[in-house]
Amino acid sequence: MAQNLYSHHVNGNMHAVDALASVREKIAELKKIEADLRDQILSSPQDRVGDIYKADVVLSAQNRICQEKIVELIGDIEKVKRPVEVTIVRVIKIGSRR
Repeated sequence: MAQNLYSHHVNGNMHAVDALASVREKIAELKKIEADLRDQILSSPQDRVGDIYKADVVLSAQNRICQEKIVELIGDIEKVKRPVEVTIVRVIKIGSRR
């Protein structure tokens, strides 16, 4: 299936900009479907085993530094911040021609 989509968008008659916009639209649609299915799986523990796959729901805890608390206790967050590495990225934004 992925190869067919790739061929349709890359080797088809679509301009690259139009193909990229089309791919992004499909991704947005798939993300909505994914969210609905995820909600269904989380709300129904009995529905977590399918014919091919099974879903394991795992809880995890994350330790995060509260910057507001640091400012409250120390006063200057810059005293405890690690050096930041800047990464330059190029983004392609697609918009309507009209």
